[in-house]
Amino acid sequence: MENNDNVFIKEVNNDTITLIINGEEQTINYRLSDLQKLMKHENVTNITYENKVYNIGHINEANFGVVTSNKVFNAILTKELIILFKEHKKVESFLNCLPPEDQDDWESKRQPLKEAQGILEESFVWPIGWQLRRLFSIGNDKDKKIETKIDEYINHCFSTYRIALQLINYLFVSKLWDDKNRNRDIDTDKVALKNFFCCNRPLKLIELRRLFQTLLEIYRNNKLAYPIEEQDIGDINEFTEPGSKFNLACSELEKLEGTDIGKEAYGLGQCHTAEISLTNILKKFNFFSCYQLVTLKRIEYESTRNSPARYIKDMNILEKNEAKNLLRYLKYDNTPTQTYSVFFRNKNKSINLLPFLLDYNALTNEFDSQIFLYECMQEESGLRYFSLQSENEKTISYNAISTGSMEIKSEEQKDEVQRNIRLDIVVKQFEDAMNTLLGTSFNFKSKESDLYADNLSNL
Repeated sequence: MENNDNVFIKEVNNDTITLIINGEEQTINYRLSDLQKLMKHENVTNITYENKVYNIGHINEANFGVVTSNKVFNAILTKELIILFKEHKKVESFLNCLPPEDQDDWESKRQPLKEAQGILEESFVWPIGWQLRRLFSIGNDKDKKIETKIDEYINHCFSTYRIALQLINYLFVSKLWDDKNRNRDIDTDKVALKNFFCCNRPLKLIELRRLFQTLLEIYRNNKLAYPIEEQDIGDINEFTEPGSKFNLACSELEKLEGTDIGKEAYGLGQCHTAEISLTNILKKFNFFSCYQLVTLKRIEYESTRNSPARYIKDMNILEKNEAKNLLRYLKYDNTPTQTYSVFFRNKNKSINLLPFLLDYNALTNEFDSQIFLYECMQEESGLRYFSLQSENEKTISYNAISTGSMEIKSEEQKDEVQRNIRLDIVVKQFEDAMNTLLGTSFNFKSKESDLYADNLSNL
């Protein structure tokens, strides 16, 4: 009869693995194939190393080194990204200040690991930094049951990958919308784009990746400037070649997401696979460390006698550091721009992400920020978004609010009308982007008009 608890790894070195099988020692070569043969011969599924239990079916060449090490959650992700940013001042200082005895394996020590994670949270643009903070928190939690921790960690790897894909797609779609308005000959009649605009369900990870690859194809075929600096985005072929390290990592996460968890629970080996895959994806998306998100909450037009007119811009800078996640400032200049927008920007480029990425609280006149990411259409009456902070879905419905003159009886009524007008702007902006890029003439319908039509049909 199979016994899943009778194989233990006693010792690992560069050449061999020593195991305890039914109380007896056995040494094999340090090769995954040799370990797999042994486990098959013993008719055993699980193997234990330093109180960590692995299903042999979840171990592969990519995660074998992690399985046979003392690496903890987040260690691979943190070290690989820190090395990637080693020329950044904070990272350079961190590495230079490590004690000599910790130089080689600092990622296995609690304090330097935590310090490095804080640096990474600040290094990426805010939505990615926010996701990393959540991921690190799960990995560092010592109180959760290991099964719960594995499940939460893997699922948060999925959501971090999803948000990274969504953000890059929003950037490329937003700029393509502007390019198409300048040049109607650009061919944007693509299935992936139609799915992005028209699906009544959130796209799968693989669909989001295919959309990104389709957008890259459109940009290259039409010789359009990328929304990201070319030196930052690097070799585009790595995003499009099926056998690239990036695409193989994406495929691993997408395959894991397709696991039937009703039949099979995630294992620790799969957790290592998810972390390694996410690491390789973020290494290729390292340009997210070169930009910031800025919300333009409000613009006031100021014009006085004998003085040039100017605009007063009330802005929030979304920072990565949790201690200062909202930096608000006023800017005075004579340049108009789009209100309520979220800009993805550095000193050279600025891309308006409305209506795909929103600061919902700017639209509803709240002081703080709440980032919404577009998920899909909600029938023909609105748009469904994902709230980054609450991790809940929110629908913005089209209300068809009149923007003509009207009598206002209270401040509360005024605030409500203005709020609904701003939310209608979001839906109409989406409608314009979709019609421009797909060549359609779609119009959103308010829920009230649908209800009225239903009532008439019942008469």
